[in-house]
Amino acid sequence: MENADIDLAALKRLLEVVGGDVEELEDLRNDYFEDAPELVRRILDAAGRADLTALKIAAHTLKSNARDFGAARLAELCAVLERTCLEGGPEDPVGLARRIRDEEDLARRALAGLNLGDLEGPRSER
Repeated sequence: MENADIDLAALKRLLEVVGGDVEELEDLRNDYFEDAPELVRRILDAAGRADLTALKIAAHTLKSNARDFGAARLAELCAVLERTCLEGGPEDPVGLARRIRDEEDLARRALAGLNLGDLEGPRSER
């Protein structure tokens, strides 16, 4: 978990957004698991074609998802890619896309290893 820099406070905020419903949060996590690989694929493909518009859109979407799920380093890499696309493009789009791919893999593994029910904390504290 520490390698992907998962922010448990972000996950707790997301749990609050869904009204404390752990099953709903698990469904959202499953949606992330389905959507993120496609976004990474789009980033890699667009980087190979130097398509700044497609890169910016996919990076923005993955950044938002990563922030919601507490994957801070992934979100930051996506923010860098998004920002540099607005400034004319990154020097090494393929290299940055590969870093995003690798960080997303770490985030996915960390998120998969979390028991989301543990985010609720002891009921007696409420």
